[in-house]
Amino acid sequence: MCVALLATACTRGDAAPRGKLVSVRESDFKLTTDTVLVHAGLVTFRVHNSGPSTHEFNVDRTDLAADALPLQANGLSVNEDSKRMHRVGDMDGLRLGTTHDLTLRLTPGHYVVYCNLEGHYLGGMYALLEVAG
Repeated sequence: MCVALLATACTRGDAAPRGKLVSVRESDFKLTTDTVLVHAGLVTFRVHNSGPSTHEFNVDRTDLAADALPLQANGLSVNEDSKRMHRVGDMDGLRLGTTHDLTLRLTPGHYVVYCNLEGHYLGGMYALLEVAG
């Protein structure tokens, strides 16, 4: 089981990360990471919102491809309650121009990171992350 250990917010992103650092950039309908593979253990996601609006950041363990997550009935966002989605951690309300850290203890498996504000996932705000043993 994956457990969120620590979620901290910082405005400059210069605090020492715990475990492996994964840099994430959220922008207009795009979410990118600097790696797609990390080793199991502590992982700190350093998420920078470069806009143009507020975003969120979700980390879910799933056997699904990053571009094939189940959608809500309205078809505009991911169904976070699906039995095929297992939330590991998240951050809401990431304002434009801010950087926030989320530290999690991840076990081996397939994860998807994404923004689930209405239409953002469908617009391409997602990436996969593989965690090796």
